Amino acid sequence: MTTFKELERTGWHERASLYDGRAGQMTRHAANRLLDAVGASTTLSTGSVAPMQVLDVCCGPGYSAGEAAARGCIAVGIDLAAGMVEEAQRRFPQATFRVGDAEALELPDASVDAVVCGFGVLHLPEPERALGEAFRVLRPGARYAFAVWCRPDKAQLSGIAQAAIAAYADMNVALPPAPPRDAFSDADYARTVLEGIGFVEVRSEEIPLTFRARSPADVWEWYDRATVRTAALLALQTPAVREQIRGAILAGAARYADGDGITVPNHAIMHVARKPRS
Repeated sequence: MTTFKELERTGWHERASLYDGRAGQMTRHAANRLLDAVGASTTLSTGSVAPMQVLDVCCGPGYSAGEAAARGCIAVGIDLAAGMVEEAQRRFPQATFRVGDAEALELPDASVDAVVCGFGVLHLPEPERALGEAFRVLRPGARYAFAVWCRPDKAQLSGIAQAAIAAYADMNVALPPAPPRDAFSDADYARTVLEGIGFVEVRSEEIPLTFRARSPADVWEWYDRATVRTAALLALQTPAVREQIRGAILAGAARYADGDGITVPNHAIMHVARKPRS
């Protein structure tokens, strides 16, 4: 069976060009919040004036790295999917992008001034390992910030699909083991994991985000064509079950119709922590 890491790598490589118009319309708006949280600027945590070295892990199309570079930082983005790296470099030539594994960073210990990860942690088979790697490469006193989606009551776009899948999908299909979708949606759990790794000053805050679509059909198309884990699950359902899930997603999305299309709240939660100074 394909591993979860292979599924994610291949899936996002193939869908890189589709990301910006779908999930990207939400996730790009979290970039500044993540960078503000780690203090990304041309002033180091020591107080000296010099470009901060910012690492954008699971960078996708490069929103955070691109914004960090625009702030005058030395910005590097890494992603498992080569297609995403190509997309990021095309969009943000002022930053540097390369293929890399968040669970095994090819960087020395204590070598960067800040690490951010926008919505990538749960695309990894062992997210706790990625958090540990961020801790390792950070300089003493530097900060880490990552974002994930809230639980379905606040990430209501996610909730539309999760409710449809829970109602109709065959969950015994052959998919590789993956981390729970909402593990880090819980601030207490995130704090426990981060403090267990060695981080201090852990805090969490909500980021209000919204998904816009022209019609309920666009919501279905996004899940069916522009996601990886959900699309893989849908592809393994029988035609009859797929149609049931599709109908439920269309009905769920229709409840968010307004005069201009579909507007669905899909909030995120950001966790921020600092590596001890000594």
